[in-house]
Amino acid sequence: MAREVFLELGIRATTAEVATRAGIAEGTIFHRFKSKEELFRAAMNVDPDAGLALAEALAARAGTGDLRETLVVFAERLMALGRVALPVWMMAWSNPDSQLSGERNLERATRYDRMLDALAAFFEAEMRAGRLRAVDARVMSQLLIGSLHHFCMIELFVGSSADFTAQEFAAKTVDVLLARPNP
Repeated sequence: MAREVFLELGIRATTAEVATRAGIAEGTIFHRFKSKEELFRAAMNVDPDAGLALAEALAARAGTGDLRETLVVFAERLMALGRVALPVWMMAWSNPDSQLSGERNLERATRYDRMLDALAAFFEAEMRAGRLRAVDARVMSQLLIGSLHHFCMIELFVGSSADFTAQEFAAKTVDVLLARPNP
């Protein structure tokens, strides 16, 4: 219930609003959570390392299996994570005095760089195996992550895309990345 309230009203939603929606007394919330921020984190349940873990797991798949399928599954999972994480991040950024923002920017930037590095390492291994054309692997990583992020942001702000479902977009994005240039 708290998750819906925070997604609807943002991080500035009060514990009273959460309690009302849940049909409980506000004091009940504080028997379990020390603060509203603790409730927010628990309600949103975003593991900050989940995206990094997805990218790092690709290393074991390099050079094996169907490359397209591997990347489509990765893209779909990253988008599923993004659908939850992006609203949380946006709420945190909109409240700069929050523990969820400010000093954590360096931590987020480091995690993002590690994710790009892991994805680029996967792409480089696939290039060495001859399964992927030789391009700048880090740019390819940014293109993939950026495209998926953009889709999730549009979905968040505008609603569902009339053009594609998330799964279709993931597959079509991977197809663009895997396309060979015409001779």
